Amino acid sequence: MCGRTAMANVIQHNLFEAAMNSLTKQRVGVYLQENQGWEFGFIHAWKTAGHGQLVGCPHSTVRFWDLRYFFDPRSYMRTNMNSLPLPDRVAVNGKAATDAYLAGGYPAGDLVEVEALRYLHLDTVNARAPQSAAITRQGLRLLVLGDYLPSNTRLQMELLNRAGASLPAGTVITVKPHPACRIQAEDYPALSLKVVMEPVAELLDECDVAYTSSLTSAAVDAYCAGVPVISVLDPTTLNMNPLRGYIGVRFISTPAELLGSIIILASVNENCTQRESIFVVDKTLKRWSMLIFNDGTENIFAGRQ
Repeated sequence: MCGRTAMANVIQHNLFEAAMNSLTKQRVGVYLQENQGWEFGFIHAWKTAGHGQLVGCPHSTVRFWDLRYFFDPRSYMRTNMNSLPLPDRVAVNGKAATDAYLAGGYPAGDLVEVEALRYLHLDTVNARAPQSAAITRQGLRLLVLGDYLPSNTRLQMELLNRAGASLPAGTVITVKPHPACRIQAEDYPALSLKVVMEPVAELLDECDVAYTSSLTSAAVDAYCAGVPVISVLDPTTLNMNPLRGYIGVRFISTPAELLGSIIILASVNENCTQRESIFVVDKTLKRWSMLIFNDGTENIFAGRQ
């Protein structure tokens, strides 16, 4: 309401209005929905300018404690002049997102289930069969998937560092940092690790266990590929992990818990993937086509008939 943030919001809002008024009338618009502040100014400007259907798309995961996605259900009634600016439709990318929105009181008729564009590569990934005990082979292959927040990454790596001396002999550690938060191998001299930047999808075939930060959506990639997942649970914060509540995911908050989970997964055949309960994956994009070209009226509502 004051200071430079308020000024930035005022400028941004006016820029949206100028941009939307300069466009020829659009039949449909799609934007990335994360419910950040700028989106509400954009929605208002779009509708004030008289454009057509507006579709918000939460393209990744909708986490239970990510309160940006949840409002008091009365906010969705849109019965007065000061209603919460909302898109006409929300394009949800599968059952998990649909269930999260419905549980939060979002109107079912405003939800449309579409293909998960960010995760279409999973269409060619066959969830692996349970692996033979990794500890009996040449060595356990541990894939570390980092976070975009430095504090989460530090906690994740510190737990691994403290457990490192007790890891099964021959353990191979591959670290995939988030592009926004680098991880330097020399900062962890007690660990024999390799830092790589290849896409996560290319690394999953070369690992036995994925060790993920508390927030990263890359945990979902590993889970959908049938890779056993261990995730950090920071005892000082809420569980923001996108796999909260899913069967087979191990949450740890101490070096001992991390080591115990690694040893169990290295010696037990396990596969608990529920990929079909998370995303709609279809490279033909039939649902997106129906939404964009038929205004979403043909059997693609999230209620699933």
